[in-house]
Amino acid sequence: MVGADLQARQLETLQLRAQLLANDPAFVDYVAQSLTPNPQTGAVDSLSISELLKERRNGYDVAMVLDPLGKPVSSSGLWEKDRASVAHDMLVTTSIRELKPAQGTWLDNGQLFWVVSSPLLRGNTLEGVLITAMRVNDAFASTIGRIARSDVALVAASGAVSSPLSNSGIDLRMLDLLAKKSAPILASTSAGGQVVPIQDGSHVITGWVVPLHTLDAQIALVALDHAGDGEDRTTHAEIASLLFGVLALGVIAILCVLIQWQRTWLPLQRVADVVDRAASGDSHMTVRTGGSPIVRYLSDGINRLLHSR
Repeated sequence: MVGADLQARQLETLQLRAQLLANDPAFVDYVAQSLTPNPQTGAVDSLSISELLKERRNGYDVAMVLDPLGKPVSSSGLWEKDRASVAHDMLVTTSIRELKPAQGTWLDNGQLFWVVSSPLLRGNTLEGVLITAMRVNDAFASTIGRIARSDVALVAASGAVSSPLSNSGIDLRMLDLLAKKSAPILASTSAGGQVVPIQDGSHVITGWVVPLHTLDAQIALVALDHAGDGEDRTTHAEIASLLFGVLALGVIAILCVLIQWQRTWLPLQRVADVVDRAASGDSHMTVRTGGSPIVRYLSDGINRLLHSR
């Protein structure tokens, strides 16, 4: 629920920002004029569109303008997605066909993007398409993991990437295991989530897997429970043994202090009291012998001095 809500909020925020630009008549007019081929060269003014996108890009990582057929014309921001496939992308074809914004995800060289495809309209005439994209970084998984109190990762279709797309700080061994076991993770189709055991030799991890709703990518959100991991149990046992040892040493240290106080410090305080009273003229005091050997030796010596006066 947390993952789905966070995804919906980020896509909604991206769409609102995109619509501010796509619904700006001055921007649409400028794009329409720039997409009009030069009578002499037949080329469109893609450079000016790129400069305008760079100037107006706000709150997203990548922006792209397509012509009315979905062919990329100009962009601002870095990505490596094959531009030849953009025109046939489901988000683009949906927004062109329905003349409405479409939301979804793009996988680009192992990087996940939230994407909004917005038609650029003058009246009912399609002048082009605006693509806005926001990179999904580890903060997405970390936010979910913090609320769910679990390690969380986004896993993509096998072969698309070599490691999970986003994670909440999972160690490299676990990231490698998730990459190797992406097939059973992505086989989960339960919208409400389901338990998927992830095993590699002695490592047995329970994963709660929820598929993300996307138009063109197979992606799953995985929350990990390390309770079944044999190696983790060994680590926990070692930590418990270490803590027990530290606790035992602390108890021994306290006992030593108490014994030292009982056998040395307390008798010395009594000796000091007697010496103070003898110095004040009271010669009838006797130091009670007891404690450590050095304290008894000192007490006997003071008693002899007091009684010999």
